[in-house]
Amino acid sequence: MQRNNNIAETLVIAPGPMIVERQTTDPNAEAGRFWYLATGIAGGLALLKGIRLPSRWAATQAQIDYSQGFVKRGFFGAVVTNPLHLWIYGRFAVMSYVLLAALVVLLVLFARKSGVAKRLGGAEMVAVFFGSYGVSTLANTVGYMDIPLAILAVGILFVRNPMLRIVVGLPVTIVALLIHEMFLFVFLPVLILSFFLQSLDEETQGGKARVMAAGLILGVVGLLVSVKLARMPSMTGVQVTHMIQSVAARVDFKPRQDFYQVLVLSSDDNLTIMKVYFGIFDWYMKQLTSVLIFGPTVVMLLVVAKDVLKRSKVGANRWVFAMVVLCGCSPLAMHIFGWDVGRWNGLVCLTAFLVLVVTVRFTNGPALAASMGRQRLAAIVLLCSMASGGLLMWREDKVFPAYLQIKHFKNQLQEMNLAAIANLSD
Repeated sequence: MQRNNNIAETLVIAPGPMIVERQTTDPNAEAGRFWYLATGIAGGLALLKGIRLPSRWAATQAQIDYSQGFVKRGFFGAVVTNPLHLWIYGRFAVMSYVLLAALVVLLVLFARKSGVAKRLGGAEMVAVFFGSYGVSTLANTVGYMDIPLAILAVGILFVRNPMLRIVVGLPVTIVALLIHEMFLFVFLPVLILSFFLQSLDEETQGGKARVMAAGLILGVVGLLVSVKLARMPSMTGVQVTHMIQSVAARVDFKPRQDFYQVLVLSSDDNLTIMKVYFGIFDWYMKQLTSVLIFGPTVVMLLVVAKDVLKRSKVGANRWVFAMVVLCGCSPLAMHIFGWDVGRWNGLVCLTAFLVLVVTVRFTNGPALAASMGRQRLAAIVLLCSMASGGLLMWREDKVFPAYLQIKHFKNQLQEMNLAAIANLSD
């Protein structure tokens, strides 16, 4: 056997008269196929580990609309829930699963369209993300607004032309903030990063200024809309009572009464509540656990993004990587206002992956060389992710092959009245 840097050659001797055939195999191609397979298998297991029926909290949140006047987080209920009659829990569950599947497909297409595997010298980083525990926590939030918000953000990032992206991004960002104000902290920084990276890659000063201005405009508009929403008065007790009665009268499930506190709590109220959590030892233990579970995935995604930047002219600016890290870790800001530790920290895996793909998509430079060391490290990180657990918001982690959990899920479906699903056109 003779081997060079790219091709392995094997001599094949057939029986009978000596016939020598030369077969060639490309190790990089074989490694690529392996990592694509690993992405599918690990991603499927990560999704199954976290997937569940949408919680009643999420189903209750989806019912909030503008029937009692303007209220934060009412856009989804007014525009999606009411026309599709998602007050029927079965329909809401189906829509939640459809949105989760749509997000997964969009992420795969986004990575593929951006040429991630080619630019990174392999698809191992795609496998690292899809097999991460962050994907499990994302699946566990099925029914929550995190998923439609992610769909909107990825949809904007598909637009490569910066001027067209700002035209699309402005109204979509406003809609996203009306769905849930967390968009400001979780996904808007990634969108702004796409403009800044692309501006640095422009050849002319005028081009740089236009693209950077577009990113600043998007950020300022998003911030102003968020401040406006935050300063608007919360619902009065009478309005909340009417909302509770209205929701209870039309839904076919028992709404979560504790959800309605969201409608009367201000940002200052959330800060006051979080001060209490900051003094709880268990909260810090969950944070430490999150570092151990999510940290390897996030660090590896960001380190590879740094390698991509080094090979581009954008990498000459030292502050660029710092901005990449800040945008990739932006969901951590949600700890100031909310107490869902695993949810916010799990979202960092998603934003770190988006930041890596954005770095590939909106900068130009030579591809990274295929690296056996990087592939081995990716395998270790992937194995650790698949063995991780304990931070899901609802229910316990499912252990492969999850027979007991599947049986429980089947029993839940049998207990539900899903007859309405067969007649979605009503």
